Amino acid sequence: MSRWAKIAALAAATLAVAPLAARAQEAGDTDAMKALAAAADKEGTILLTWSSDTLGGADGAQKFEAAINKAYGTHIHISWTPGPAMPVVGSQIAMAHANNLPSPTDVYMGFSRDIASELKYDLFQTAPWKSYVPDRLTDQVVEHDTYVKVESATLGFTYNKKLAPSEPKELADLLKPEWTGKIATTSFGAGWDQIAATDAWGPDKAIAFAQKFAKQVAGFMRCGETERLSTGEFLAMATDCSDGPASESIAHGAPLGRAIEPTVPLISYFYLAVPKNAVHPNGGKLFVAFSATVEGQKIIRDETQTDLHLFPESVERQRIEQVQKEFGTQFKNADIDWQIGNTAGNAAQKKIADIIQGK
Repeated sequence: MSRWAKIAALAAATLAVAPLAARAQEAGDTDAMKALAAAADKEGTILLTWSSDTLGGADGAQKFEAAINKAYGTHIHISWTPGPAMPVVGSQIAMAHANNLPSPTDVYMGFSRDIASELKYDLFQTAPWKSYVPDRLTDQVVEHDTYVKVESATLGFTYNKKLAPSEPKELADLLKPEWTGKIATTSFGAGWDQIAATDAWGPDKAIAFAQKFAKQVAGFMRCGETERLSTGEFLAMATDCSDGPASESIAHGAPLGRAIEPTVPLISYFYLAVPKNAVHPNGGKLFVAFSATVEGQKIIRDETQTDLHLFPESVERQRIEQVQKEFGTQFKNADIDWQIGNTAGNAAQKKIADIIQGK
């Protein structure tokens, strides 16, 4: 090959690499992230096990696969398997770890309360998260060098706007006679640990309210079953688990509304973590780190209609700020460490679950 031919070939190769480099820059182009992507590419696969309404299920997994491979020039396959509720997956990881077996998933997604209860089992890997995406994986986002926040969750309730007998603004509105027998809730009392926290109502007020509220409840449903509200089987779900399921249904035309409870100004989180017994640990870390990038958050937002309010582009941030402005309240973080210290709220939640189940 002549000297000029070699120069032309080198120029063509440089032009081909340039767009990839630009994309990698957007997705976190540090040396640590490049090395992680290369190690994950050698593993070849990322295993995900969670429910179909978690990060978009199969559709979300495909979008993450395409985006990661485009950003880093990798050839990774993301294999998603439908799984049970988050605490159950956590139990499966713990059982496998205790028996020296591989984890059923390379990435675990858990709620702040679930993560707090799992800390004693030491199931998840630490990692130099901040070296991967320094401007995004900050101290606000990463906890215990292990758990990465990916979604914010506010306490509230969802209702059918067309069929509701009145427009509820606060939980207290659901005690009105016209709501009797029209409300669903979770069997385990989702959210009552926060309502009963000393930062909110306190245990005594929460338990007294639950005794009245239980008489209004017609049945149980899971947090993601918003279609049961759309069809009118129930007219309200209180409390729901986060803004995501309602917002996703609304985006698809469901006649639903969602209210953030202004008297419980707490922000909880959904976290991602990599099990110590993950089959593809580098792939798991790459997925977690990428979820905090602008592109990763966009995929989460497109699939779930929510995101992490700590990032400037967040839609959840706008919702929280709107409630703060309307009601003059200031939200606090109900993160992992907050959950560990919420002994009064957690104890009250168990009593309230018994009250609701008894009714």
